[in-house]
Amino acid sequence: MNRKCYFLIPAAGSGTRMGAGQPKLMRNVEGSPVILRTLGAVTDVCRCNYAGMDYRIILITTQDLIDNLKAMCNEYFPDIDIEFTLGGDTRTASVSNGIKVISDARDDDLVLVHDGARCLVTTDEIIACIDGLNDHTVCASAIPVKNTLKEVELLPSGEIRVTSTPDRSKFYEILTPQGFRYKDINMCYRRAVEEGIAATDDTALATEYGLEVYLTKGLYSNLKITTPEDIAIASEIVRSRGESEPFSD
Repeated sequence: MNRKCYFLIPAAGSGTRMGAGQPKLMRNVEGSPVILRTLGAVTDVCRCNYAGMDYRIILITTQDLIDNLKAMCNEYFPDIDIEFTLGGDTRTASVSNGIKVISDARDDDLVLVHDGARCLVTTDEIIACIDGLNDHTVCASAIPVKNTLKEVELLPSGEIRVTSTPDRSKFYEILTPQGFRYKDINMCYRRAVEEGIAATDDTALATEYGLEVYLTKGLYSNLKITTPEDIAIASEIVRSRGESEPFSD
């Protein structure tokens, strides 16, 4: 029996920062909805049967989007095993709901969580995360922080005072995909739900529960669509794809 790899794709965010109108996952980026571009990158890995694994996708979404997404997947990805479930009130609850859909995983099968709003992820980034799990328990796509960071203190007056300037070479920005073995992500989210912990990042739970996290190669173009400005940036990236992007081991 082949090893399995499950992609959990949270696509249930409210998108309040995008403003009124069409949900952000259905916004157009150079001719394709955000979620269609995301699924396109993931299904490319599924179709090539990378590393000889059986791939499945679990799309975690909202009641008002689920019918449209099912129709979209039937049209564009009829050959891919895609299941659907509803999200919760938080990202932690949504991912937990996705894990509950997995009914036939072995402890050592892989689970990769990738944000539905990160529509510019590349197959290379996904494969790097899968490969990282050959040697490590938890992996996450990441990029070095480019800007100078400041640690601050919020004063009673409401002013913000700088207290230090950390060495930015010690900081990375965490992206998705983020990969786990099934037994570990199941443990993390079961405990998080039991203890009422809400995290915006899967690897934060891994660290909370004593698992080591290693970083894999991400690209600066792997941005998360959050605001209208991000749509414009993503469109430009799509038009200019092919430029190299740095990563430090």
